[in-house]
Parts: sequence; C-alpha cells; structure tokens
Amino acid sequence: MLEARPTPSVDNPNRSVLDPSSLDQLRQLDPTGGSGFVVRVLGTYIRSLERHEDEARRAHGAGQWDELARAAHTLKSASASVGALTFSQICADIESRIRRQELDQIEPCLDRFFSEAARVRDAVQAQLDGSAAS
Repeated sequence: MLEARPTPSVDNPNRSVLDPSSLDQLRQLDPTGGSGFVVRVLGTYIRSLERHEDEARRAHGAGQWDELARAAHTLKSASASVGALTFSQICADIESRIRRQELDQIEPCLDRFFSEAARVRDAVQAQLDGSAAS
C-alpha cells in the first residue's frame, strides 16, 4: 500500500515532477525488475494521461463540465499512484471547482493542468527511456 506523502507546492519551480519515494514504492513491488512491473505501470499511465488529456481538451472546448471533471478525477488518482503529486493536486482542484460550479475560475487551473501534464509526460517518458537503457 502506498503511504501518504506531503503534496509539493504547485508554485515551487524546484519541485520534482515525479516524487522519488512514490517511484521507489513502485519499484519495491518488483525488486529485481524482472517482471517489468514499473515499466508496465508507467506505460499504462502515459497512455491514460494522453487519452484523458485529450478528453479534457475536447470537454473544455464543448463546455462539457461533467466530462472534464471525470477526466480530472481519473487522472487525479492515477497520477498520485505514479508520484505525479502536483499534477494530482491540480486535477483535484479542477474537479472540486467544477463540482462547486466555480467555472469562472477554471481557466487558470486548466492552464496549469495542461502545462503540468506536459511536464509529467516528459518525466514519465524519461523514466521509461531510462528503464529501456537498463
């Protein structure tokens, strides 16, 4: 079971995109790396990230707030499990604002969402590239 960790500040430019202790916990589930567990988890996550990010863009463009909240909700949990804690926090904020109908405040959240999604995708891809080189 993953342990609760403090969530890094969204505004801290020095923060790590992926929480090292979260990645270590994933690695502990396959200590030898023989089953490729971490690679499979990260590969599945990056595909999910891309799919739900696209869904969020479409939903936002169409004003489909429930669909946007659903994409954010899905990414919130999945992101926390791979250590993308800041992105998970941003997803939670979007989901919460939509639930409270604070739609006039959603644009800055979506800017952070798409910006951080790109950072997370790059960080996960770097992890995958590093695993392939091992």
